[in-house]
Amino acid sequence: MSDHNSLLTFSLKLLDALANSNRGLQGLVDIGYSVLENPIMITDKNWRAIALTMVEIPDDTGWNELLINGLLSPELVSAGIRENLVDRIEQSEGPFKCQYSSMKYSRLFNKVVINGKSVATVSVIEYNRPFKDIDFSLVKILSDSIATEMQKDQFQQFTRGMQFEQLIENLLERRLKDPKVIEERVNLLNIGIKKNIYVFVFDVSEFDSKKFSLSYMRDTLEKMISGGKALIYDNKIVITASFSRTQDILKTELINLSAFLKKNNIRCGISRRCTQLAELRFYYDQALDALRVGTYMDRERYIYPYGEYAVYHIAEACSEAGGSKVFSHPALEVLMAYDKEYNTTFTNSLYEYLIHFKNISNTAKALHLHRNTLIYHLQRIEEIMEVSLSDYHTIQLLELSFRLLEYDKKITPRFFWNTINNEKENNKKD
Repeated sequence: MSDHNSLLTFSLKLLDALANSNRGLQGLVDIGYSVLENPIMITDKNWRAIALTMVEIPDDTGWNELLINGLLSPELVSAGIRENLVDRIEQSEGPFKCQYSSMKYSRLFNKVVINGKSVATVSVIEYNRPFKDIDFSLVKILSDSIATEMQKDQFQQFTRGMQFEQLIENLLERRLKDPKVIEERVNLLNIGIKKNIYVFVFDVSEFDSKKFSLSYMRDTLEKMISGGKALIYDNKIVITASFSRTQDILKTELINLSAFLKKNNIRCGISRRCTQLAELRFYYDQALDALRVGTYMDRERYIYPYGEYAVYHIAEACSEAGGSKVFSHPALEVLMAYDKEYNTTFTNSLYEYLIHFKNISNTAKALHLHRNTLIYHLQRIEEIMEVSLSDYHTIQLLELSFRLLEYDKKITPRFFWNTINNEKENNKKD
């Protein structure tokens, strides 16, 4: 078949798909694959896969990231920026072939243009067969057909996305309060909100925006949190994530998220569980509080769940009214002075005893002390402080006192929540 006939046949197939098929962009990609005989992908401006040939290419990292995750890694995007791939796609008037250091195989690239604006990129990977001269014309025809198809369903997708963002913004601005109206909006958008909702607020003020766009980072973070939906609000990235069970959050995915945030100098506050969208603003503020207090308390961490920092939020309020000097148990100062004078460690013993919920065995283990030695320490602590460690109110005030001292940076913080949870996990393994 001549090149002219091939172009005509391909064009007719695409026109038929545009007119009669309901398979959308994926249908065009499938037709393109049957003619070009090489895998094809369509990516948006944030290098997120819109449609692609479902073929695995074992030795091409970029392709498989899109196939599995639907999004290129920040490392590959950064490499494309460094090697001027993004600029070249934008500036090119037609398809071009290239192979960069981050690519295993050569590719044909062409931008998808709607109303004079580049909205997506078509790329064909030279995997099954070498490129032919006619492939450049075929990719141009495919790109034009994709632009036509995108204009058909773009409005619905765009509208739904905008409606979701508008819904969340209305909730954050407290313009929507009626639970029935909110439920109707959610059902209309078919968002799939579950009972357990968490608000993630990401501080991107120290993020290198020259490396990645804010919108790209928004989409990347959204991918990393299952059930998450993201938007940019008040110069921050906000993700609302819903889960079937409360234990579905704060697991393995947060470990991966923390590593990613550290690498990109982004910090995240996480609210407690929200069960009513009407209360979303309250939990957004809670995530902000966790972010602010957590950043102040521990800059070595990058994720701050409010549950771990709530007591320090209280300490923040107390600090504004005088801090540990006003609200701490006066006997604690006596104990600390005794330790300083006699070079003892009773304050630390008391601290560990409290954070281990007054469990003698666990405290002794943490302090590397014999059980009887710890019991003696506790007796001496009661004598020095002239208090009873069996008194509920005393224990409460002492716990708060330690948190106030931590917040005032008079002692080193001990984030006991993770410590206790880690111990429980280790015990399960044993």
